[in-house]
Parts: sequence; structure tokens; C-alpha cells
Amino acid sequence: MKKIGYIFVLAVMILAAYSCGNRKSAADYAGMIDSIRRAEAEKELLKPSVSDPVVAFFDSLAMKSMPMKYSPEFVEYLPQMEKVPTAYNSRFDYESNVDLLACKLPPHGHYHMMLVAEKLDSTNVSLYLCTMNQEYVLVDRLCIYEQKIENRDGRLGVMRQDYYVTNQYEVTLVSFFRGEDDEEESEVAVCRYVINKEGNFEEVIVEL
Repeated sequence: MKKIGYIFVLAVMILAAYSCGNRKSAADYAGMIDSIRRAEAEKELLKPSVSDPVVAFFDSLAMKSMPMKYSPEFVEYLPQMEKVPTAYNSRFDYESNVDLLACKLPPHGHYHMMLVAEKLDSTNVSLYLCTMNQEYVLVDRLCIYEQKIENRDGRLGVMRQDYYVTNQYEVTLVSFFRGEDDEEESEVAVCRYVINKEGNFEEVIVEL
């Protein structure tokens, strides 16, 4: 609107100059209009792009429905999850050499929710539930699935953590351990988390 106003005022001044027979002044005013137009065009070119490619990428990700719970098939095939460009790894507080996949989850309050898979090797992954602000910058993350070798009370075995997440993002994590000589794994721990007002995962007391 300001640009149009300036040009309108100058145009009126040009007409006034012509009506007074001052052709030199009219030419000067016409040159001023051209200068203003060039300046406005340069300002438009120098404006930063409104579209953030990082935000555009995260907005484009598929959304996984809730609730969600552990399944061997999901962990193996990671359906709906898309590879994260390594240049964007820092949004999840990872180095650029880490192989990540991600998908969106329904938002929680004013936080974006993401499910992120860290590929440790060709067969082993860890899953993280992430809260992110409106610019897709990490607020907090919680490991909800992992499987690793662990020494428990002098016994070497495999520790596995699986999960159940409700529509309200109440997270239940159950840890299982299977020693080298055990026929079956046994439940060893249960933890529950909620998301607080600051977007952080907060552990709550498990009622027995």
C-alpha cells in the first residue's frame, strides 16, 4: 500500500508540473518513480524465502495413527517411515552420520510429535518418541524400543524394551531380559511417562 501511495503522489506532482509548463521537473519526477520501482524490486529479491525446506520436509511426512504398540513386524519393516536427510539430523540432536527414519504422529497440544527410528545396523533399530516445537526443533525425546546385550546380576543376556502409547501420549515401557541359559525372557521393569506442559517426558509412579 505504501508503494502505491508514493507512486500516486509522485504521479500527481508530475501532472502538476506539466500543467505549470515545468517539463524538466516532470522528467525529474518520472525518474524518481523509476528509482522507487527499482528499489522495491530489489527489496523483493532480497527478501528471505518464507518456505523453510526443513519444515516443508517434516510437514510432508506420513502420519501414523494412534494408539501404537510394539510389534515385531513394525520394528522389522518400519512402514510409513521415511529416511531423514542427514542434513536435518541435528533437528533430533544427532550427528550427520547417523541413519534416521521418521514419521509424524498426531500433535499433542501445540507440540509436533514424531516417531524416529535410529538404524544401528541392517537388522537392529531403536525407536524414539519426540516432541518438537512449531519450527520442528527438538524439545525432548524418549527411547521406547531397543534391544541390546546386557550384563544383569552377572548374567549375560538380551535386554529388550517395548512400548504402548495411548492417544493422550501416556507411555508404558516394559523391559524384558533373557539370559544365555534362559528358555524364555522375563519381565524385569515397567515405567510410565507423560508429556508435561514444557513438552518434556516426565516419569510417573506406576500403580501396582
